[in-house]
Amino acid sequence: MPNTRDIKRRQKSVGNIKQVTKAMEMVAASKMRKAQLIALASRPYSKKALSILSHIKTGQPDLPAGEAGIRNIFLDGNEKSNKLLAVVVTSDKGLAGGFNSSVVREASKLFAQYKKDGFEIELVLFGIKSKSRLERMGHTILETFKGLGDYVTLEEVQPISNFIQKKYKAGDFNKAVVVYTEFISTLEQKVAVRQLIPVSEDIFRDLILDITPESDKLTGSDPNKLEYIFEPSTHAVLNNLIPFLMDIYIYHIILESNASEHSARMVAMRSASDNAENILGELTLSYNKARQAAITQEITEITAGVAALE
Repeated sequence: MPNTRDIKRRQKSVGNIKQVTKAMEMVAASKMRKAQLIALASRPYSKKALSILSHIKTGQPDLPAGEAGIRNIFLDGNEKSNKLLAVVVTSDKGLAGGFNSSVVREASKLFAQYKKDGFEIELVLFGIKSKSRLERMGHTILETFKGLGDYVTLEEVQPISNFIQKKYKAGDFNKAVVVYTEFISTLEQKVAVRQLIPVSEDIFRDLILDITPESDKLTGSDPNKLEYIFEPSTHAVLNNLIPFLMDIYIYHIILESNASEHSARMVAMRSASDNAENILGELTLSYNKARQAAITQEITEITAGVAALE
């Protein structure tokens, strides 16, 4: 049985760890709430942009001849390449439970499916925690973005979105998908796989419905069936709208992933704090037993000594 000094040393060590994990839990809870508020604050812009896209896609009766068949490379697809660009969103920091490993595991399943269909896989990473594992799997990593911070802004996301759009316009890949963690609640997150390019109205609608409460769901069409005149032209509006929508899409994906990361870290730190509390209880019991055993031993020795003197 360990002596009381060793047990006290372990109690102090576990107590220090508990203080750290409790503090990290509180910080993660605060960051999670702020990430949710930022995502909700940008919702009106996303909804209006989707509404405009819906009007353009359905067509307007007053469209000039030649604009009825609007084409855009991000909508129509790119058949120049058989490569898949996979955007994998993890974190820059650890101590978040199974947050990063779940994304890597789901991404590996996705890559296996696409390889069966003859696709070559190239990766763009958000966060560095998945890099070493994906490199060991033999995947090609084009770019790694890190240091986006806990409260990423749209301006920080635009260079990332521009990089992906530029690669697609150059014909470097046929399709882009994103693997990230979707925030459902504080205690529940799930790994989601979404198509990024070619874009469609359904993709953006699903995204916005995910971040919109049930009482505020989009109806998909204007109840008054208003008609719009687009200036300078429908084609010009579309060419400017699609990149903006992609910026918003990536922005919300990163915000969802950030909220999920903070939530996962909060739960992991809470679990660690609870485990530390249990260990402290066991150590206290062991300390009391060891102390009682030492006292009993001393009493026995004293009694034996008295008996020997008599």
